[in-house]
Amino acid sequence: MGSRKKQSFIAGSLTSSAGIFISKALGLLYVVPFNALAGGESNMFFYSSAYTYYDLLLQICTAGLPFAIAAMVAKYASREDYKTVILVKKLSMSILLLSGFLAAVLFMLVASPLSKYILSVDATAKDISTLTNVFRILALAIIIVPFLSAYRGYYQGLREFKAYAFSQVLEQLVRVISLLALGYFTVKVLNMDNIYAIYMAVLSTSLAALAALVYYINFDRHNFGVIARAARRQETKSKDSKDIFVELLAYGLPYVIVAILGNSMNIVNNNFFMSTMASIDQDYETAKTILGIIQVNANKLTSIPQVLAIGFSAGIVPHLTVALEHKDYNTLKSNVLSALDTVLYISLPLCFCLFALSEPIYFVMYGKNNLELGKDVLMYSSMLALTGTISPICSSMMMTLKFRRKSILYLLIGFIVKVVSFFPMIKAFGYSGAITSSVLTSLVIIYLNLQHISNRYKVNYTMTVVRLLKMCVALIAMNGSFAILRLLGLEVVGDSRITGLFILGIYGVIGCLVYYYASSMLNLPQKILGITLKDIIIKLFRDLL
Repeated sequence: MGSRKKQSFIAGSLTSSAGIFISKALGLLYVVPFNALAGGESNMFFYSSAYTYYDLLLQICTAGLPFAIAAMVAKYASREDYKTVILVKKLSMSILLLSGFLAAVLFMLVASPLSKYILSVDATAKDISTLTNVFRILALAIIIVPFLSAYRGYYQGLREFKAYAFSQVLEQLVRVISLLALGYFTVKVLNMDNIYAIYMAVLSTSLAALAALVYYINFDRHNFGVIARAARRQETKSKDSKDIFVELLAYGLPYVIVAILGNSMNIVNNNFFMSTMASIDQDYETAKTILGIIQVNANKLTSIPQVLAIGFSAGIVPHLTVALEHKDYNTLKSNVLSALDTVLYISLPLCFCLFALSEPIYFVMYGKNNLELGKDVLMYSSMLALTGTISPICSSMMMTLKFRRKSILYLLIGFIVKVVSFFPMIKAFGYSGAITSSVLTSLVIIYLNLQHISNRYKVNYTMTVVRLLKMCVALIAMNGSFAILRLLGLEVVGDSRITGLFILGIYGVIGCLVYYYASSMLNLPQKILGITLKDIIIKLFRDLL
């Protein structure tokens, strides 16, 4: 693959990742005040539990169609069959609007029995009622978000990654503002219970999705004309709507199975963590606090490197689809390797910071409350942050390369590994066993997927492994810089979180500079990203001047 094509693929994927990264960064900003409004980790448990099922229902009601839409739009656009492109758009929007409505009704009906099932036998009637209310408020978002995802899938297929990224940022910005404003108004102004901050946070999901939907409708009004004019000039007829419907399902249904199995780690944690912790004599309130830390506090931080999974999964679909359509196997192999190399190069230092600086990071974000427990959870979760970044990209590549049955099989194997390892690992290691079993599951899925792609398309990962080892050398240098800063007396954990944030910033900047310099000495950014330190310095000076 030519360097321009490679840069186009990486640029598109990083653009998607950048938008999601900014949205996640915005998400981090609200965590501290939101925790205070919500009343701590115990109430955050309700927030995390609801979102696990919310994500699952979204995957089911969208039936994997956003990825299917992107793949089909990319395919028919490359054939210049714009009439079919428009048909894909119209049909998918109708399907997603209907499925979202039906899923929302279902969610409302099962909210109460599902709440009783999730919570252990020690749960109070108040806790069951609270979780039921959270589920029912989330039902509104389940109507809006699938329709929004139809727009995202359509423009993703047309490689409009900037619109995709902007919509992510807008959605998160509206969510953060409404979450904090409504939470403050209900708890501080109206003096209502802290749980109303959770209710307002859940409601803000719908408001944010609605804002992103309005943006896409406006964007579509200004950009759809290009496709419409091309369709009018097209002499051939579009595909039959029945054929497109079948093709959408053929593309989409495997994705929904992949999504459900891909979420199996959270599903298992959500359903069995409380009861399993009770079986090892852990009290209910402590177990609830631990699960809240795992699925909210730590997850907020580990989701930062994992934005690369979302961005590259979105970015790689149209590129691999076109390469496969044109039987350009050299480009296909290059895209696979470029995705792995780039994600590893960027995510490794981020995940390592979460591991090496777990206590300072947790202190700055959440304070001294449950600090010992929180830092340990974050340290364990940093390993899942890395494997959880790579695993979805591998599954997305398998699906795009039409290895759907194999991808589903491998995810099913991963699910079995999770279930089989979950209970004995918690009994052996306590709460950390839940995280360790998820890491093991991700590693199994990554290995099976990459092995199959290698066997089918003769993709050689030797250079990726060599580069990974070089990255580890750069990480050692990075850790050395952290050790020197500690010897100089720069301690993050203290009385002031503001001071701690400033010192943590010093750790982060110096650590990243050392990592980049060490890796550039090993020729990594030059080969992976096609840039040098000199290029970056020149660009910075130009931007400043």
